[in-house]
Amino acid sequence: MSLVRHIDLVLLRAFVAVAQTGSISAAAGQLHLTQGAISQQVKRLEAFFACKLLERDSRGAQLTAQGVEFLPKARRLLDLNDSLCASMAGATITEILRIGIPYDMAGAYLAPVLKAFSQAYPHVEVIVVSGSSVDLMSDFAKGLIDLIIRQCPEAESTEERLALAPLVWLASAEDVFTQRPLPLCFVTPTCAFRPVVFSRLAEADIGWRVIFENASVDTTLATVQSGLALTPWLRPLVPDGFRVLGTEAGLPSLPDFAIELHVPQHASEDAQGMATLIRQHISGVYG
Repeated sequence: MSLVRHIDLVLLRAFVAVAQTGSISAAAGQLHLTQGAISQQVKRLEAFFACKLLERDSRGAQLTAQGVEFLPKARRLLDLNDSLCASMAGATITEILRIGIPYDMAGAYLAPVLKAFSQAYPHVEVIVVSGSSVDLMSDFAKGLIDLIIRQCPEAESTEERLALAPLVWLASAEDVFTQRPLPLCFVTPTCAFRPVVFSRLAEADIGWRVIFENASVDTTLATVQSGLALTPWLRPLVPDGFRVLGTEAGLPSLPDFAIELHVPQHASEDAQGMATLIRQHISGVYG
């Protein structure tokens, strides 16, 4: 008869916190423990399973292949534990659904989806994770997010495509587009638009310089509105009060971008419900 083994949930919570934050120090702050305590808990979990779950280097903590496979299972076990404890304490059982949305599509753009979902699934707490499509894909692959919307060049689209949108140059009323090198700003260093923008500018023999990256849509738009730089933007998401430029301004044309929906093969009923609402909303917006 095999010996029954019991997983220490404290160790699981430390591991998940490190995976979500990307570092021992950030996980320590989240769980209100010392870095040494978090490190020891992760080591004990690795010893329990006799495998390496995390690699530590100057960039922080990275999941190993076994860590990537283990993470969603660890999260499910913790969610079940928390739901069971809440239920036995007489609290309302709340499930958690994590969705990843690109920075420029978060906020008001998807507010109708979140409102409709909360009405249809009042027992589910939705956590919206905003980021670049590159970062969201990475977190989705690690099991940190339940479903995501991804923006990518049409030629790179491989998953369920919800819409196709032209990428354009966004500018203010000032003639900043005549400056050389061309001043640019992006929401993040991992912005999905960067590689194609740099490639098209290089093909057109136009020099450029990046003056701003800050992970804020509002600040990026304010930088453009102030006439300090241009930024690439999806045409349907262009706010009022901005100029859209193209080849008539001496700028290279930019490709269409696909808007994809990534949902796990065995998604929960909640995730499938959210996916359906997202499909309906984007279909209505893009016609």
